[in-house]
Amino acid sequence: MFMNLDNFVFETLNKFYLIYIHMSAISAFWKDMFIYRALRYQGGFGIHSPFVYNLITKVIEIPCEYYRYYDIELIRKELLFRDTPLAYPDRKKVMQVKKSPLGFVVKREAIRPKDGALLFRLTNYLKPKNILQIGTNMGISTLYLTTYAPNLNCISLENIPQFASVIQISFEKGARCPIDLRVGNYRITLPEALVKMPHPDFVFFNTRYEQTDNEWIFETCLKQITDKTIFVFCGIRANTSMRSLWRRVCDCTEVSVSMDLHTMGIAFFDKKLHKKNYIVYF
Repeated sequence: MFMNLDNFVFETLNKFYLIYIHMSAISAFWKDMFIYRALRYQGGFGIHSPFVYNLITKVIEIPCEYYRYYDIELIRKELLFRDTPLAYPDRKKVMQVKKSPLGFVVKREAIRPKDGALLFRLTNYLKPKNILQIGTNMGISTLYLTTYAPNLNCISLENIPQFASVIQISFEKGARCPIDLRVGNYRITLPEALVKMPHPDFVFFNTRYEQTDNEWIFETCLKQITDKTIFVFCGIRANTSMRSLWRRVCDCTEVSVSMDLHTMGIAFFDKKLHKKNYIVYF
């Protein structure tokens, strides 16, 4: 009896060990695949398109610091230290209001310094003259987008009215060009903005909370593109809606080149570029 019990325990443990070995091998495989996918275009390796190669090596991976980063981050720090209560709609619970210190809201809503710096490098490199922003990140991303030159046209849309006063503080302290801030439902403000700016050169989508309107926002802007238009998406893996939107962008026939930076996505519409999706470590 004890012998049979020992054999049973031994065989059970052996099965678990074999399962563990197989699972470890599978885990290692996917880990290696992830590293490969993340690093395969590192440093422009394996890229035949001169445009994409230059974008990766001269813009995305560039380690340089610009003095304007410091100026914008000072504005962020000043806002972070403000403890004034701010009441605003709860995005997760419809018809409810949240109340938090202003600094806490800025910390959660504002774009990361790393991503903001990339926006600056992109606009500084591509030199767009007409910039449309959907979702302001409390005005911080707007400053990064527009700070490369003073003679720009920028329309910035925000759908939470309670954030407008904070955004204006950011603009007053750091904007180098006039920014047309429009507050209200995107279903109203976006078509109006596209009447004033029918063919934006650069569109920044900070719409990760727009669970129901994401596809509509993208399709609406898609109708106004030219070969020179660039779309940049923030938080492409933030939730199911954004993951679905990014797949739609990559599959879109109008998109020639799409670049997956994990937290951000970039789409180009130049018909001279060969259609391809690049996954780049950032």
